Amino acid sequence: MENLLSDNVKRICKERKIQLKELARNMDVDPAALTRALRGNARLDTMQKIASALDVSLKSLFEPMDDVEGFIRVNNRVHKFNSREELEEILTKNPSKNL
Repeated sequence: MENLLSDNVKRICKERKIQLKELARNMDVDPAALTRALRGNARLDTMQKIASALDVSLKSLFEPMDDVEGFIRVNNRVHKFNSREELEEILTKNPSKNL
């Protein structure tokens, strides 16, 4: 479960273009403490601080990551997607005769 927490926190930080040390600062904790929490046995209050600082639900920190991400070209325009939902949205908003 700790790997899922760590992976999701790192993914969310990457998506939002923030570093872990910035997340730690927003949580008002030492960056080393955040790193230790992400490596294992994070306390509930620490996990709640992480969720709050990232403005996500605690539950979302433990949801499996979507297994789909990439780029797709539709109507000569390249789109990046990080989930099945994003891919579906791109395809819905950009119908193509060739699909």
